[in-house]
Amino acid sequence: MSNGWTSPGGDSPSGEQPPPPSPQYGQHGQQAPPQYGQYGQYGQQAPPQYGQYGPPQPPTQPPYPQYGAPPGYGAPAPGYAQLAPKPGVIPLRPLRLGDVFEGTFATIRGNPGATLGLSAIVALVVAIPAILTTIAFSNADLSTTDDSGTTLNFGTQIGQNVSGIYMGLAGIFLTGMLTIVVAEAVLGRRISIGETWQKVRGRLLPLLGMTMLQILALVVFLVIGTAIVVVLALTAPLAVTVSVGIVLGLALVVGFVYVWVKIGFAGAALVLERIGPIAAFKRSWALTKGQWWRIFGITLLGQLLVSFVAGIATMPAALILGISAADSGTPSVGAIVAFELITVAISALTAPFVAGVSALLYLDQRIRKEALDVTLMQAAGQDKAGAA
Repeated sequence: MSNGWTSPGGDSPSGEQPPPPSPQYGQHGQQAPPQYGQYGQYGQQAPPQYGQYGPPQPPTQPPYPQYGAPPGYGAPAPGYAQLAPKPGVIPLRPLRLGDVFEGTFATIRGNPGATLGLSAIVALVVAIPAILTTIAFSNADLSTTDDSGTTLNFGTQIGQNVSGIYMGLAGIFLTGMLTIVVAEAVLGRRISIGETWQKVRGRLLPLLGMTMLQILALVVFLVIGTAIVVVLALTAPLAVTVSVGIVLGLALVVGFVYVWVKIGFAGAALVLERIGPIAAFKRSWALTKGQWWRIFGITLLGQLLVSFVAGIATMPAALILGISAADSGTPSVGAIVAFELITVAISALTAPFVAGVSALLYLDQRIRKEALDVTLMQAAGQDKAGAA
């Protein structure tokens, strides 16, 4: 994607703006949904009213009569999957589970420099402060000895948690950059690390702001829940306090998972559509309407695959760290560095997959709800005409 594009195809190869798409869906008689760039993509146009595509129009012959689906169609018609074009890593139709995972792996294989390479660069930049923080806390006097004589060093755990925060923040920025790569790969385009940086650098502060809003909301809910439990502990019987605490804890977990899915596309919308954090949250909330369980299931499956691979890969490093800390309770500097480097390497390998799944699910929802596939086909056709 590039600034100033009025559609996912951007400017035509000749430098002229592409013609607007056909305003009808042919046999469906409905006006076309907003283009890929019309929802504020790169800041040029005001956001549309979702779902208000105008009054029905007389049927006309569409440019792609065998493709596309009107808004609200959750599944393609018979034969649709075979007819859908595939200019890039996914077929331009509502996606299945296999399409999402296959498209993600195809993006990584087709452009390892802008996926794995970019992920490795970000991971290495974060690795230095993460290692220094872990070493500093591990060497601090934060150890204690339990009744059995075992020495526990809380500094190591604290240092690893702080390092996890560094990696989490870096992961947010990395996801924004990788979303650009995936969006280009959908149209069969290969983008470099430098081009990716040029397109995403103006969105880093909004991404940070969005992250801070999420953290603030979580902290507020945790503080309120904790305050309720503390008040009950001081004024109510123990049984009541425990019961309310369990109910609040379960409610917090359920609420967190629900909201996590509902705002899961906010990052993609913020980067690709060039909107602010609040608008991105609203946009994600609207796109996930009626599809919560499907999005949750695919996202959870992707996260489980990543966690399984990461757990196996980091097991040797964790074993070395534990052996190193067995005698004194404090792991050696070499063990800490080895553990952090292995963690960074695993993160660099798995981050593109997580970002790819999220980006393709976002595009899938736009195809299902806004018939984005029609606009993507036109963009792919413009690319093909320019190449010819």
